[in-house]
Amino acid sequence: MKPRTRSLLIHAFAATAALSLAACGGDGDDSPAPTPPPPPPPAPITLSGEVARIGTLRNVVVCLDLNANDACDAGEPASAATGADGRYSLSYDPAAVSGAASAQLIAPVKTGDPAAPTTAIDSYNPAVAATSADYLMRRPAGSGGAINPLTTLVQAGVAAGMTQATARANVALQLAIDAAKIDAYQDDPAWDDAQVHDTARTAAGVVSGMLRTGVPLEVGDQQAAAAASSTLRQLRYSAPGDYYARSLDQQAKAAGSAGVQLVENRSGKSGGQVNADEALYGTAYLTPNGWTYCTRNVLLRSTVGNPSRSVYCDGETSLGSIRASSVSGAMADLVDRWQALPSNTINAGVSTAGLKGALGATVFPAGAEELVRSSVVLGQTILIDTLANRAQPQSRNTLEALISHYPSSGAAAPTGANTLSLAVTTGLLKNLRVSFGSNAPQGVAQYYECDLNAEQTVVSNCVRSTTGAYSIETVHGARVLRFTGQPPTPFINYHVVYTEIRWVAGDPKSQWVYRAHETKPGLSARQGASHRLNDAAWTAMKTRLGI
Repeated sequence: MKPRTRSLLIHAFAATAALSLAACGGDGDDSPAPTPPPPPPPAPITLSGEVARIGTLRNVVVCLDLNANDACDAGEPASAATGADGRYSLSYDPAAVSGAASAQLIAPVKTGDPAAPTTAIDSYNPAVAATSADYLMRRPAGSGGAINPLTTLVQAGVAAGMTQATARANVALQLAIDAAKIDAYQDDPAWDDAQVHDTARTAAGVVSGMLRTGVPLEVGDQQAAAAASSTLRQLRYSAPGDYYARSLDQQAKAAGSAGVQLVENRSGKSGGQVNADEALYGTAYLTPNGWTYCTRNVLLRSTVGNPSRSVYCDGETSLGSIRASSVSGAMADLVDRWQALPSNTINAGVSTAGLKGALGATVFPAGAEELVRSSVVLGQTILIDTLANRAQPQSRNTLEALISHYPSSGAAAPTGANTLSLAVTTGLLKNLRVSFGSNAPQGVAQYYECDLNAEQTVVSNCVRSTTGAYSIETVHGARVLRFTGQPPTPFINYHVVYTEIRWVAGDPKSQWVYRAHETKPGLSARQGASHRLNDAAWTAMKTRLGI
């Protein structure tokens, strides 16, 4: 090998060795790689929305209930008290607050002095406290947004095992509202105690009443199968051959259809003889499709859950709740206790001696419950309560003939014969009556107040009262005679109207004019409550009575 070649190989080998040593951490440049910067801390999470009842609520603090104890504790993320607009906002550091993602937003609604900063005030009536008892409203975990009675109902479904989406869908069906209204009903018509509206806002008012009084909320699975059951609605019993019973019998159904259907089952005997259906069923309702005679063949419809929405005879819709309480002991003791209740439905206003004698010492079985149904009637309701005795003579089977029969010119000395009865006025023995200023479909109504005897059968001492107006109007295809400007009628929850019905098309002899009742539009006239017995209790009682 030539010396020069050998020298070049030695140099190449040396260079390769140097590179190898450097790669192995040898004497070459040993600077460490730069450390990447730490990730930025998570941004604070802000939850905001609106707290409402009927209107928006002021003086309510919203918090994340981290320990699920239904209270806003120190250290839990909380908002400032809401202003008149009901808006709240709270923020928290997700890295420092454990369990926030699964915690509910809660809004304690507190009562107290309206001037106190902790007393909830509803914008629809800011002069008084929003509630007479403290309660809690909720929003399901996972997001901010509206907190109101309807979101609280949704949370009841979530707590019972439903997904939030399923609970929301069921609540919308249960209340017959658009699902979007659960979070936003402040654009509904304003609340007015003189005019009940069938809206999500009214539904929220019903639910808030349940919260205030401690009635449990329940979201019903509207599509689920349902078993048959029977609930006592009314009972009058004096002897085995003299009684009247009215129950609501829920029909069994398979899964897949919404809500449930019920039959109003009426039975009875008079003088030992079984009453025919014609004697038991005597009401008619004006429905969107005209007049419907209510018999056992006209099914009632209801949603399931608490509250629930019911449609009676296609003509009256109500929204109400049920408070259930276990009942035990002697059936006769319950009969005695109910007599003092304004919502009593067993032998109301009549002797209980025969009933208690028949019940003897019989006690309620396990599973027996008494139910208090509280409800509000929604929308327009016009009904004839007893077809058998509300008809005018056949000679007055048109509204025009009725008007012509009672002219004001013939009532200079008003009596029960020359004036038409409307209602009672300031007392049960004071009768409101009317005469007509013309034969036209509309005109002046002259009102009178008369005395009634104790049996309410004889009219006397009629005195001219106010003047108002009458008009014949078309409602759901039916002709209805309405009145305005009459004296107050505080003893009844309806206005009297008259209506013309032809039961068989083309048959003039089937046409009659009836006195009918139109439920007053105000809340005080549309609220009601009734005591009932559940299936176990009613089955045991009717078995004992043999009915």
